[in-house]
Amino acid sequence: MTGSPLRALFLLLLIAGCALILHAATVDDIDEANEFAEFEDAEEVKVSQAQNDFKEAAPASQDNADDMFEADKAEFEDDEHLQDEDQFENVPEKPLQEEDDKPKKLQFTNLPSHLRSNWSSYQVEVLIIFFLVLYMLNYLYGKNLNQTIATRWFDENRPILEKQFAIVGDDGVSQEPESGHLVKETDNQYSIWCSGREGCRGLHIQIQLKKRQDLLSYIFNLIRPRTDRVYMKLDLEKNEMDTFVLAFGQKKSATKIAKEMADLSLYTVEMKSHTRFGLPAEMTVYGEIAESLAAISSPGQIQLFKKYLSWVDYFHISDQFTGAKLPEGEVYTTMPPAENVVIFSMNLMEVADLDEEAEAQGSLLNLFFHTVEVLRKYRLSKEGKRKADKKRQQVEENFLKVTHQQRMEAAQARREEKTRERKQRLMEEEDPEKQRRLEKQEQKREAKMRQPRMKQLKVK
Repeated sequence: MTGSPLRALFLLLLIAGCALILHAATVDDIDEANEFAEFEDAEEVKVSQAQNDFKEAAPASQDNADDMFEADKAEFEDDEHLQDEDQFENVPEKPLQEEDDKPKKLQFTNLPSHLRSNWSSYQVEVLIIFFLVLYMLNYLYGKNLNQTIATRWFDENRPILEKQFAIVGDDGVSQEPESGHLVKETDNQYSIWCSGREGCRGLHIQIQLKKRQDLLSYIFNLIRPRTDRVYMKLDLEKNEMDTFVLAFGQKKSATKIAKEMADLSLYTVEMKSHTRFGLPAEMTVYGEIAESLAAISSPGQIQLFKKYLSWVDYFHISDQFTGAKLPEGEVYTTMPPAENVVIFSMNLMEVADLDEEAEAQGSLLNLFFHTVEVLRKYRLSKEGKRKADKKRQQVEENFLKVTHQQRMEAAQARREEKTRERKQRLMEEEDPEKQRRLEKQEQKREAKMRQPRMKQLKVK
């Protein structure tokens, strides 16, 4: 489906960038060792200088101590003058400090102005810039590639769609319906809207591609590969198909939708006998009524299913389609409206031969529309119809039982809200006469609600 020369180039650039970072880290370790050597030399010079200063300062400190002792002794002897009347006349002046007692000036060790002046100092920044550039290149390449794939699929299959629908590719914006629009929803998802077909309300086609524009998703896809898909959902008019639910396809996909979709989880069970109808053993089938498999087991259909088995993701046929199940703990308050749908999910396999690819896609698209026509004409037997109607009645009864408590709570909440509104109106009423009349009405209403309810029996 897609070539990958630029993908290989991206991987080579990634490997080269990692090697560059490792080499820069090795060089940086050597430079750091040399830089720390400068610090060690500076520390040794500083320690030796401090020792010399200490030795020079030791005799001076001893002399200063002796001088201070003599000065204290002289001051003590001079204290005798304090007893005289003229005690402040003979106080000697404070001796001036000698020049040797002055503190020495601080000296700072000369350090190199710039310790790290090589490119390895910016290895984190270089790595970030490298990945940003690589991510942007991959984004532009993946975005354009996805657009090319979607446009090519639309151009190749547009003639088949135009044979089935009057309008193919409506943009949904113009007042007048227009054709030929491929709607881009995201960088990896495109939509095609079709309408104008007998017995059909419309067809929605979603081209769901891999996230090639996201580098992280691309790397994750190498670990867990996934394929491009085309999702087609056709809504039939009411009573255009009989009452049954059926799903079949690849085991992984069919099992997944059987757990996620509400109609499949309620109405279907896994069928082990689908090989009796000619379906491939590799497929997994979830059905409500076994005889409904006859609608998709004609010789032409079986032949195409076997030929393009890897291209078929799953089929989902239902007259009770309501979408995915609600999250755990949530339920509907009313029965959701059901739709008649035929859903087909097709894998876009990567094939070297483009003609083979176009042939497979065209054949499966024709198979999809042929199956729709078969379903419109197919009718269950009386026994199958009776089983289907009984199953739907049981589902509706179970739904009413589950939601009965919720409906009771909702009704009680509405009654309490009305009572609060009446009491609020009573409190806000300024006219005494009207207020008394409203009070009497409220008392009668409360008395009536307290009375026991009794059924009246008619005696004939």
